[in-house]
Amino acid sequence: MTSEITVETRDLTAADERLVERARAATEAAFDPERWGGAHLVGAALRTTSDDVYDGVSLPASVGRASMCAEPVAFGAAVADGATRFDAVAAVRHPLPDEDRGFEVVPPCGACRELIVDYGEDVDVVVPHDGDRRKATASALLPTRNW
Repeated sequence: MTSEITVETRDLTAADERLVERARAATEAAFDPERWGGAHLVGAALRTTSDDVYDGVSLPASVGRASMCAEPVAFGAAVADGATRFDAVAAVRHPLPDEDRGFEVVPPCGACRELIVDYGEDVDVVVPHDGDRRKATASALLPTRNW
């Protein structure tokens, strides 16, 4: 028996599109093809309910466990600045040097989904969906969370 979980998604607003662009700009500014062998790099942008936006970039490390995703870095910047209520987050992957594709929105990993829900179940998360970009609430991305 297989069960299928359907996640309700919604169209992006102009503000969401600006958030995606801000995440793209963050990853583009931080990308260094010589460092870490041009490692996978993601930029994130986090918008608060008061429309402040905070950037973060993933932090590759020689010890994989010490690496950080972009979303927690953005949340850390926001929290360090006193922000407590969050509206939306987007993450954009930088193409690797040998790839022919461009920047693309990426969904948060499982640990980042847990973190985002901890800071707001209703935070909108921009995700790729059927070749497009859509948004879903953080809690919708963790439909079986039971704690």
